[in-house]
Amino acid sequence: MPTMTECIMNGNTISINKALTLRDQADNRGVNREDYLCTKCHKPVRAHKSGGSVGAHFEHHKRNLDCPLQNTKK
Repeated sequence: MPTMTECIMNGNTISINKALTLRDQADNRGVNREDYLCTKCHKPVRAHKSGGSVGAHFEHHKRNLDCPLQNTKK
């Protein structure tokens, strides 16, 4: 299963840790979150914190089986 740990935000590649920090800051300020895009297919993705045996990662909003970074286990 591919694990996506980078995304595109405002034309720049950022890490999952940076995205989670920015997301938390936006939530604390009560402002809209930034949009994140997949580095391969440029479709929208969302940031997920680590939990259980899974590290922090991005997932596509909608399944995109044409993207090599799509989790195919859904």
